[in-house]
Amino acid sequence: MILDDIKTKLEEIDSKVYYGAVSESVKEKPWNYIVFNRSVMRASQNKTGFSVIYSVHIVREEFIPEGLEEAIIEKMLEISGMRLAGNDCTYDYVTKPNTDMVVEMFSADFVRAKKKAA
Repeated sequence: MILDDIKTKLEEIDSKVYYGAVSESVKEKPWNYIVFNRSVMRASQNKTGFSVIYSVHIVREEFIPEGLEEAIIEKMLEISGMRLAGNDCTYDYVTKPNTDMVVEMFSADFVRAKKKAA
């Protein structure tokens, strides 16, 4: 299953990988993890299948170590049929609640074709 494939690839870089969202118990610890999710599924142009957009988010207290973004992209592209979605990768910043800690987040979107079920 593609979600298992994504998780396995990302775990080659970071052992703290979550699908969809992160629970409050994880948020109490240092915010150093990766989250991935499905964000969009659209019919292909020829209507014989779908394209699914997968988003990967790196979350790190203070800053993301240099090169981690590229390592994540490389791992995702090792998955058969996966490619960058073509939109910009983005950085966002928040302050961790009840602290002065800045958290940097990096997001990248990937797309993969999926055939319609028979």
